[in-house]
Order: sequence, then C-alpha cells, then structure tokens
Amino acid sequence: LLAGFSNRANAQELSFGPKIGYTNSTLAGNDAPGETEGRSNFTGGFFFKANAGEIVSIQPEILYSKRGATTITDDDPDGIALNVDYLQIPLLIKAQVPVGETVFPFVYAGPYGAFELDNNFNSQEVIGPFVFSGEGKADVNDFDYGVVLGAGMDFQVGGLFLGFDARYDIGMTKILKIDDEEQDLKNRAFTIFASLGVNLGD
Repeated sequence: LLAGFSNRANAQELSFGPKIGYTNSTLAGNDAPGETEGRSNFTGGFFFKANAGEIVSIQPEILYSKRGATTITDDDPDGIALNVDYLQIPLLIKAQVPVGETVFPFVYAGPYGAFELDNNFNSQEVIGPFVFSGEGKADVNDFDYGVVLGAGMDFQVGGLFLGFDARYDIGMTKILKIDDEEQDLKNRAFTIFASLGVNLGD
C-alpha cells in the first residue's frame, strides 16, 4: 500500500506546462473610493512543478496578468477605470494526495512578485449635456508583491496531467506612487485556471 502511494505521488516528480485562466480583480484598502467594480480578463503563462517528497511539491510560475478595477463616486458617476498589466511570478508550496490512480487533489499557498508592464486609466464626467473624457498613465509602483492561496485537482491522462484550480491573490503593497500615508489601495484577484502538464520525470 505504501509503495503504491509513493509511486502515484511521484508520478508527477517533474512536470511543466501552460496554464490559462479567467481573473476577476478589484482594489481594496482603507481609502478605496466609492463603489468598486472588478475588472475581468485573461491570465496565462507557464508552470514548473518539482516534487519535494511524497506529498509536498514546489511550483514556480510565470504569468501575464491584467489587474485593476473601476471606482464610481459622486464626482465621477460613470467611473474611473485603472488597468494595470503585470508579469507575475508566484512561488507556490503545494500539498497533494492521490485519490485512486489518476486523481490528485491539492491545496497550495505561497508568495508572489509582480512587475508592472503597462497601465492606463480613463474617466468620464457628465456636466449637464456635456460628457468630458480623460485618459492617460497612472503613477503606478513598478513592483507588487503578495500572497496566493488556492486549491484544485489534477487528472492524469496518459502521460499528461489536466489540471483545474482556483486561487485568491492578496496584494500587500500599495499600487500607486502617492506620498500619502492614507493612500492604501492594494490588488485583490480571484482566478480560475486550467492547465496541461507534461511529465518530465520519465
């Protein structure tokens, strides 16, 4: 029994592959203005997984992720949209226990770092019969970091592993470069992923 468990657990000793997801992001903080509407968009990239034992593995990832939100206030009833694109690098510690021969449920947690690639903001203000629009670049911090929490399941299909997982990202640094101690906007995001892993251990 123990030998069988070990063989199944080590079936993914080394694996690599693409992953694609759907993200809903928002902004959180003590000074988040008015009502906040999340931004939904694509997230995608690659992962590499290396077993560190029968249950625990280490999984670094490289992801292209779009974050941001729209805030609605009395002054801007049509909203101010902030959009930030990141190159995100999570480093996940993953605990996985096989169920049968081909099913691998798991949970994971770990830190992430994210480098800002691009950003923009746009707003509309209605004054009487006139609509005034504005857009441009926001003064965004070049680097974001935080914590990732998630869970999912892998399914072995021949020499491949089809995976599905959901995660929540908690940003821990301020998004904007504003010299204001009360400014506390941070990233939050929920993502659902599908992935395809190739076993490199054979």
